[in-house]
Amino acid sequence: MGYQLARRASIRTQNSVDLCVILNLRFDTLTRFLAILLVAAFIGCGEADPLGRMEISGTVTFNGQPLNDGSISFEPMEGATTSSGAVVSQGKYAIQRSEGLPPGKYRVTVNAIKPGTGMTLPEGKFPGEEVGTPPEELIPPDWNVKSTHTIEVTKSGPNSFTHEIKGR
Repeated sequence: MGYQLARRASIRTQNSVDLCVILNLRFDTLTRFLAILLVAAFIGCGEADPLGRMEISGTVTFNGQPLNDGSISFEPMEGATTSSGAVVSQGKYAIQRSEGLPPGKYRVTVNAIKPGTGMTLPEGKFPGEEVGTPPEELIPPDWNVKSTHTIEVTKSGPNSFTHEIKGR
């Protein structure tokens, strides 16, 4: 009987030790996971934008007046890595940093449709039944297809530009 009691005590002690080891392992794993999570939260997951994009804004005038409706595009030159563009409305445009341009030199192109031109689709008609005249470009070629106009985006900013277009 003494042997069986001693054996049961040994089994209970062994089971208790096993349970303690299991709890310690789970606690250690949870602690490590939380520590890693906390470190990652403080350090972050790296730079949000490895390209170092900058916010871009500006104005566009045509013959001294704000360009009502159009578009502006920036194409990379000399080592720049990305392009971007924006809608021009009431002579102004803006590109948020998340869609902006890394520092560098860019070719500028501006496009706008001449008022009174362009095809429209009357109500109840199907594609192919448009009416009107083909759209005509308002902006002279030296600001779009033959553009040599450039901007230089800098890390120090501000990257706000004025584009004064003279045309027909």
